Amino acid sequence: MTVAALIAAISFALLAVVGVAALIGMIRLMGTSRRLLERGDVLLERASAVVDGAQDAVGRASRQLDAAEAVTASMDELGEGMAELAGQVGALAGFGRTLAAGPVGRAAAVAYGIRHATALRRGRRAALPGRVVSRAEVPR
Repeated sequence: MTVAALIAAISFALLAVVGVAALIGMIRLMGTSRRLLERGDVLLERASAVVDGAQDAVGRASRQLDAAEAVTASMDELGEGMAELAGQVGALAGFGRTLAAGPVGRAAAVAYGIRHATALRRGRRAALPGRVVSRAEVPR
């Protein structure tokens, strides 16, 4: 019986040593897990800060896009205004050409010629220099 008691005591001691070793391993694992969880909290805080920064950047980009759309719309309006102005200037130029080639233009040319001739005769150089143009040079 003493041999059986000795085997039982040795088995119990071995089991106790294995149990203590397992408990020490569990304690180390729990310590490592705790440190990883603490680092995870830090990582989550950093990730949250990065997401907040990205949301701010998206907000700024959205505001810039809105401003760019407003500028584009105003440029479209400006282009339409410039096209309308070009049409009006073209019509006015055509009217001016018609007016200069017609009787009013001829009357203005005669009045200028008379004024120029009288200024030259009186000895004043107040008249602008000019030249006589032929009928072919007058735009129609």
